Amino acid sequence: MPFGNKSIESEWIFEKKDRLFDVVLLYYHPSIENELLIQPTEHFKVFHLRDFKWPMIQSFFNSNPSYLNDYDFFFFPDDDIELSRTTIHRLFYTAQLYDLHMSQPVLSRDSFKSWRVLRKKFFSGVRYLSAVELMCPLMKRDALQELLPTFNLNRSGWGIDILWGEMIRKKFGNKSIAVFDLIQTKHTKPVGKGELYAKLGKSAFEERDEIFNQYGIKLQKIVTLPIPENSIFNKLISYFRLKKILE
Repeated sequence: MPFGNKSIESEWIFEKKDRLFDVVLLYYHPSIENELLIQPTEHFKVFHLRDFKWPMIQSFFNSNPSYLNDYDFFFFPDDDIELSRTTIHRLFYTAQLYDLHMSQPVLSRDSFKSWRVLRKKFFSGVRYLSAVELMCPLMKRDALQELLPTFNLNRSGWGIDILWGEMIRKKFGNKSIAVFDLIQTKHTKPVGKGELYAKLGKSAFEERDEIFNQYGIKLQKIVTLPIPENSIFNKLISYFRLKKILE
């Protein structure tokens, strides 16, 4: 995840106990203020890359290709996302259970958001979508390898998430991207604001439209796919199934 001097310092970042995943922080500020961040361990690393989120992630994997082979799933949350250790564990587990290539936690109803379709729905288990947001996507290894060359198409990332959805569904099918309404997180800051957006040099909207035009993207939003698995009946069945599994 990208990380800076004002990022949310969730307890699971520094505490390995009971954590079933490893943590890699990509630092974007010029200097590191928290001393805990300069004490790497086998399961906690910090790379001081000083760039925007997705270009940093691409640069990290290009310089450390072994990470692509060491893990089956990769989670890329923003640093203003409130996440618990349990939420992350459940996300990895359900993505594997449903053989998803991309997923994310749904957003709590009090979250700042871009897409209403990604807000938590009641009495819904799994929902198959056209894409997920770039604020906290989870990717299967083969999806990451497919998408990695696009990570530096712009600096804000706007529009790239829609492109990813098209690429993943074209290669892996309409049941390759989903969210789970029993696994939620909170986005704590307004979308499109903050210090990083001030450094873009152009608006995020301009960057988004450039992606849409370059790739001829017609469906320029995230939607629920019109497939049988998304019927009210099937979402209700999946709700009770997942509720039992996650209890």
